[in-house]
Amino acid sequence: MGEEAQGVGVEEALTAVVSAIGGDQRDGQLRMAEVVAAAISGEGHALVQAGTGTGKSVGYLVPAALHAAAPNGGPVIVATATLALQRQLVDRDLPRVAAALEPIVGRPVEYAVLKGRNNYVCLQKLHGTVPEDEGEALFDAPRSALGQQATAVRAWAETTTTGDRDEYPDDVDPRVWRAFSVSRRECMGENRCPFGEECFTVKRRITAQQADIVVTNHAMLAIDALEGIPVLPEHDAVIIDEGHELVDRATQAITSELAPGMAERAIGRARRLVDPETLERLQAATESLDDAMRETGAAMTGPTRLEVLDRGLLLALTSLRDAFHQAVAEVNADRDAKDPDALAARQQARAALEEVHDVAGALLAMGDADVVWLDPGEGAGRSPLLKVAPLSVSGLLRTALFDRAPVVMTSATLTVGGGFDALLGSLGLADAEATAVDVGSPFDHARQGILYVASDLPAPGRDGVAMEALDELAELIEAAGGRTLALFSSWRGVERAAEYLRVRLGERADLPLLVQRRGDAVGGLVERFAREQTSTLLGTVSLWQGVDVPGESCILVVIDRIPFPRPDDPLLAARQKAVDEAGGSGFRAVSVPRAGLLLAQGAGRLIRGAGDRGVVAVLDSRLATAGYSRALRASLPPFWYTTDRGVVLGALTRLREELGSD
Repeated sequence: MGEEAQGVGVEEALTAVVSAIGGDQRDGQLRMAEVVAAAISGEGHALVQAGTGTGKSVGYLVPAALHAAAPNGGPVIVATATLALQRQLVDRDLPRVAAALEPIVGRPVEYAVLKGRNNYVCLQKLHGTVPEDEGEALFDAPRSALGQQATAVRAWAETTTTGDRDEYPDDVDPRVWRAFSVSRRECMGENRCPFGEECFTVKRRITAQQADIVVTNHAMLAIDALEGIPVLPEHDAVIIDEGHELVDRATQAITSELAPGMAERAIGRARRLVDPETLERLQAATESLDDAMRETGAAMTGPTRLEVLDRGLLLALTSLRDAFHQAVAEVNADRDAKDPDALAARQQARAALEEVHDVAGALLAMGDADVVWLDPGEGAGRSPLLKVAPLSVSGLLRTALFDRAPVVMTSATLTVGGGFDALLGSLGLADAEATAVDVGSPFDHARQGILYVASDLPAPGRDGVAMEALDELAELIEAAGGRTLALFSSWRGVERAAEYLRVRLGERADLPLLVQRRGDAVGGLVERFAREQTSTLLGTVSLWQGVDVPGESCILVVIDRIPFPRPDDPLLAARQKAVDEAGGSGFRAVSVPRAGLLLAQGAGRLIRGAGDRGVVAVLDSRLATAGYSRALRASLPPFWYTTDRGVVLGALTRLREELGSD
């Protein structure tokens, strides 16, 4: 390792990197790099809020690379929540940082990306002949859309050098991808697989074990830490970007679910591997589960928490667990099979059976620290679904992640009400255990942007976007000459606004309307929004974060309502109830912080560059009048604040005229 890394300071290295990539020195970026370096060296964990334009990724990559390249240093894990940021790090930021640091540290800085096994093509599945009901059905109907996609994916899989799903040049239906990939449970292991030496996952893991910086995602981090499954290489520190997502992503990673269809698929895989009597027992137990779930859910109007399991569900889950336990034992009994296809089929059957058995067992063992709920699945032929999740992940994160290695969490939005208390609590950390800093943003939000709250509008109700709010939305869009990103908290809001604006704006070619559809990828929509400068884009959840459209195409961001969690979300409702029962306010401890972070993410779509100007308009009067409004507004960038509609319409009109849209 390079001796030079030992004597190079963070400021010197950061200056060299920023100069090499043609950037500008930023005080916030240097402050961030110093805090990250201190944390990695063992001075406690760090929470760093770094506003848009800070150069956040370079701010943590430089101290991470310096540490890893030092003689006594070790690898650093960088975990992101989104694929877009992962790509940015690996394709743009890391190559530039590594190239600039090589002459300073005296050796190349190595980096790698590590994803879950099911993100890569399984060569055994690709070249083997394991019966796969879903996969066979796809190829039996080659003229269907799925069949055509399966054929195209197979052709790509035969030639890819990485096997990485994210490098396939188009979207892939999950049903198609399952025909070419395996989960961690389904893999027979590299030592038993005839393709073990060529395995894409194995190659990625070997590369990662030799790297200084390993880029992964929150789910992999959660599996490694919370489930105790070593999927990441040994490391000295962890940097978590998009840290505001960690608690939710960790919760998702360890949430288990059970549905009759899942049991039926497992039976299909094990059909030839278990005794006829056991097969009958499996089928009977699955039918009993289906009946019990439908009976329990008959009176439900949506996902509902089950604080206790009724007798029918209890008996059905017990029968299911025991029947699948017997099936697993029979599949495990024949361990002498040598044929690779037979081994693969047996492993995939075992994995499916074990998953059903384990989730049934977890549901039966539910305690006060668990939340179990039933989604009755009414409508569109949806079957019922049982889920179990931890009431809190703070203790798990504390013992499995923060007690093992130094951790840095960063994001443009970590604070609620101007403080880190809500985040620290959700992570199970005390104030003294972490350095928490907001390094600000190089942008002058008070000069560049206005926060407008429509205080005269009626508070939003359960019926969706009010007509008064739609009228105001149209006025704002017309004043801005399009150039509007409108964010809604529900699909119903998107659809109602689209219907209204098509009538209100008519056939105006100068104000094209772009509408996100359920299930559609948003990349193309966002590119079109950026390209067509007077367009308006309406969308929901996936557009609240990650949309980066600087310049004249986005001078107005409209938010239909404060994005509080749905009151019928069983897990969040359970967390609120637990706080209430402990003598606190569940609403303020759970709902307000979540809403504040998402509101800040949405508002952050406006100012993406030093020359950007515009308005964030919130069509929810509660942000001006409610008792919690001040805390929520303090979670947003420091825009100039007003409730005067006339001032805002005038400002947008002048900006539109200045941009020459007339």
